Amino acid sequence: MADQGNRKERRRQKKLAQKSPDAAFQNAWGLHQAGRLAEAEAAYGKILKGAPDFFEANVNLGVVLQGQGKLEEALDAYKQAIKINPDSPEIHFAFATALQEMEQTVVAVAAYQRAVELKPDFVDALNGLAIALQTQGDAENATKSFERALEADPDNAETLNNLGTLYHKEARLDDAMATYRRALDIRPDYAEAHRNLSHVLLLGGHLAEGWAESRWRWKAKDFPSEKRSFPSPIWNGEDISGKTLLVWGEQGVGDEVHFAAMVPDLIGQGAAIVLECDRRLVALFERSFTQAACVARETPAAAEITSDIDFQIPSGDLGGYLRPDFDSFPDKESYLIADGARTAALKNQYQDGTDDLLVGIAWHSTNPDIGKEKSMSLMDWRPLAGLPGIRFIDLQYGDTSSERAEFEKQTGVAVMHDDGVNQMKDLDAFAAQIAAMDLVISVSNTTVHFAGALGVPTWVMLNTLPLPVWMLDRDDCPWHPSIRLFRQGQKGEWSDVIGRVGEALKILKR
Repeated sequence: MADQGNRKERRRQKKLAQKSPDAAFQNAWGLHQAGRLAEAEAAYGKILKGAPDFFEANVNLGVVLQGQGKLEEALDAYKQAIKINPDSPEIHFAFATALQEMEQTVVAVAAYQRAVELKPDFVDALNGLAIALQTQGDAENATKSFERALEADPDNAETLNNLGTLYHKEARLDDAMATYRRALDIRPDYAEAHRNLSHVLLLGGHLAEGWAESRWRWKAKDFPSEKRSFPSPIWNGEDISGKTLLVWGEQGVGDEVHFAAMVPDLIGQGAAIVLECDRRLVALFERSFTQAACVARETPAAAEITSDIDFQIPSGDLGGYLRPDFDSFPDKESYLIADGARTAALKNQYQDGTDDLLVGIAWHSTNPDIGKEKSMSLMDWRPLAGLPGIRFIDLQYGDTSSERAEFEKQTGVAVMHDDGVNQMKDLDAFAAQIAAMDLVISVSNTTVHFAGALGVPTWVMLNTLPLPVWMLDRDDCPWHPSIRLFRQGQKGEWSDVIGRVGEALKILKR
């Protein structure tokens, strides 16, 4: 991802803070530098009551307000500073970052452009401009802005990382890979570039190197998972026969389910496995991995996993030892086991005496980075509504009532929703609901990770640049033999995908 995290922006903003010999200002400055932002805000505010045109105080008030997330107030302070000194490129840059943080991208672009007009080699402003243009979908001009930043500072690893991310999102994977590597030549310990490179490598099927680069994720400032701390040493692939290995889950429940595919391999190596996971997964994992001890994740960790453990490893690192190449994937249809009685009851309930094909559907992802690109609307499914002998079941987590009502109004076809299953809170019930399906059709989200792990026939509709698990240029998935992939031919266009899914459904029903 582009290197534009909040902490980095805060450091940049701190650099913009202005100094002055004024005694009251020096007191406010000291509070500011000490990170006592609320007190600094009050001190700067007091100064400005008596001297509203004090440029440095207005700038610094904007910085401390932005640092506290008071963005509207920060904009007011920056606007006042711009009135006082409209030819300061730094204040236009500060104004732009606050606008971008508020997702006012169009105005942010103009502010970045003004900063660059005043200071053509302003690398931070050129980077910010490029990221804002990229957000607007203007990849061509974003690329030009990154290139200008590199002309001004050819060895700027952050600019190279950001340009690599643009290439990645534009599916220019060879260019992305080369650009990330250039960034790492300059800064070998640049965790964000390593993590981004891992995504491109895994997506391209370069598994061994991709897993190695992925280990840098824990040092990336925007990685969302907590790094668990245990006294036992990290497992580095050595013989674990007769040893006890703690595998601890990371990222979201979809990722935990995905990486759990490798737990049977570890059991097969003769290890005693302790599996720490999201509390909602314990019942499902206990049923599926009967030879493993499944423990709910707590902070601090449960007492039974802080002692008598020989090795420990985060689940996302298992692939480096157990899936280094395509030959290492087992020919195994499933590895999770749903509650059989619950599954049968749900299947009977949904079929309601008919022989209709039960097709579970989901259409949205909440992934904070690429969820928008992966998602579609329920109304995009209208071409499938008239197919006979098919009963659609709602597997989409979250409140879907308004979408389903509009779909039924437009098509005359109801998508069955089960209020008795809460897909977010009761994952064991969710697994049983998925297992009751004859077929699952979904975008790339948690639903398909569960479906593939359960061995349910599943069709995944993919955007042009999917997650690394789906790789490129194939319609199958080595992780899940029951999954079939339907890929977009054009970025943002789902109609062709829906059309091909519809044709496949007609064949299935013959």
